[in-house]
Amino acid sequence: MIQPRRATSEDAATLARLNAHVQDWHAAHYPDVFHAQPDPDGLIAYFADRLADPACTAFVTGDPAVGYALCVLQTREASVFSPTIRRLLIDHVAVAPEARRQGHGRALLRAARGLARNLAVDEILLDTWEANTSAHAFFRAEGFSPRRMLFRAVP
Repeated sequence: MIQPRRATSEDAATLARLNAHVQDWHAAHYPDVFHAQPDPDGLIAYFADRLADPACTAFVTGDPAVGYALCVLQTREASVFSPTIRRLLIDHVAVAPEARRQGHGRALLRAARGLARNLAVDEILLDTWEANTSAHAFFRAEGFSPRRMLFRAVP
């Protein structure tokens, strides 16, 4: 069984490397929203910043690493509209194309679920783009279901 490990600050460059195919996919499908080739140093700095945030936890799988999940604890205070809610957002989940269908994605989601239990959150959310239908099938197979939809228009 694949055992993810928690990423450390030394993993920022690894996460940036593993993010490359994800960024490529996003830029190909949504070129108006994503840069085709983001600054490599900027990506490393981004992941270093995320790994330094106490609300953020990342997991990696493989040696060398072939997958990662970036999870963020979010708390929304009670309001006139809704009660307080604690959620874990799986902001990124990525497995290198050559390592797919080997259990890495499942192991990363299992680690995120364990983190969610430890943090006593009310729900786990994933953020995914509409065109990513293969990921949607995987998320559904792992027990996730759509919660809300965003619609877009241009002025």
